[in-house]
Parts: sequence; structure tokens; C-alpha cells
Amino acid sequence: MKDKKESDWKKELARDFIALGGIPFFILVLARIWILNNPTYLSQFLFSSVIFILLIFIFRVNIYSGLGLIMLIFTAIHYGDIKYTILGSLVYLGLIVSLFYLRYNWRKIFLGILAGAISIMTGNWISGMI
Repeated sequence: MKDKKESDWKKELARDFIALGGIPFFILVLARIWILNNPTYLSQFLFSSVIFILLIFIFRVNIYSGLGLIMLIFTAIHYGDIKYTILGSLVYLGLIVSLFYLRYNWRKIFLGILAGAISIMTGNWISGMI
């Protein structure tokens, strides 16, 4: 019986990490950015998320690994603090490890990371053009 409880907390923790790359958390981050009243920062997120949504439908990527990367990179750039960047990177690494632990398709995980990176670069470029 102890083994079942032990594995339950590991799965629960893994799900918690994965939730940080989910749509509800992404919406909370967007709301926070909107409150900051920084149009450039908000446009980076919005353009990147639209591009990412398109890539999700085209390539069927893992949404958590991509959205998590988008949130990590843009918030790290905004705060410009190495401590935050290290913490955020560790949490993102926890998200990726959790996806593997819960046996998500590894190809879709890597495609999600790639789609997130493409979305970040493109969204940043578009917002810089405006």
C-alpha cells in the first residue's frame, strides 16, 4: 500500500509541473502582462501565442512544453534577473521531466519545444517591427 501512495504523490507533483505550461496559467500570465500596460511586452506574448496555436494545429505538438517555454523566455527577458531566470529554468526543466515521467509522446514534447522556440523568435520579431 505504501508504494501506491508514494507513486501517487510523484504523479501529482508531475501534474502540477505540467499545469504550469497549460492554458489557464498562460491566461493568468497574459492578464498580468496586460495589467503592466506595456504594449511591446504584451504584443510579444500575443503574437507568439497566435503563431504557436497555428503550429499546434499544423504539427500536433505538445502544448505544455511550448507554452511553458514561451512564458519562461519572455518573463525572463522582462524581469532581467538571473535568479528568476534560474528558478524559471528549473521549473521548466521540471515540466519537461514530468512530461516524460507521465509518458507523454517524446516526439510531440520536442516538437512542442521547437514550436515554442519558433513562436518566440517570430513573435519577438513581429512585435519589434510594430
